[in-house]
Amino acid sequence: MRRVIEVKRAAAWITWYIRILLFLLAASYAMAASPQMGTRDLIGTVRDRQHEPLNGAVVQLQIGETTNIASYITNPDGTFHFRHLDDETDYRLWATFRGHKSKVRKLSQFDSHRPKTMDFVFILH
Repeated sequence: MRRVIEVKRAAAWITWYIRILLFLLAASYAMAASPQMGTRDLIGTVRDRQHEPLNGAVVQLQIGETTNIASYITNPDGTFHFRHLDDETDYRLWATFRGHKSKVRKLSQFDSHRPKTMDFVFILH
C-alpha cells in the first residue's frame, strides 16, 4: 500500500514538472515570436518648395530587405512620426503626394542620431 502511495506521489510531481516545462516553453516561444520594440524614433515633415506643409502625404517605411512596409499619413502640419524602430535594422523611406514620389532615402542601423529627422520637399507643378 505504501508503495502505491509513493508511485502516485512521484507521478504527481512528474506531471507538475511537465506542466511547468510546457508553460516555460510556450512563454519563451511567445517572446521570440513577438515583434521587438526598438529605441529609435524617426520624425520629419513633408513640404512643397514654398515650405508649406503637405497635409495627407503618405510616408512609407520599408523594414530591412523585407516586403513589410509601414505607412504614415502626414498631419495637417505636414509632420510624420515612426516610433520604436529596431536599432539593428536598416530602413528605406519615401513619400508620395498626389501622384508624385520622392527619392528613396535610407536610415542605417549605424545612424546614432536620436531621434532621427528626415524631411521631404516636393516640387509641385
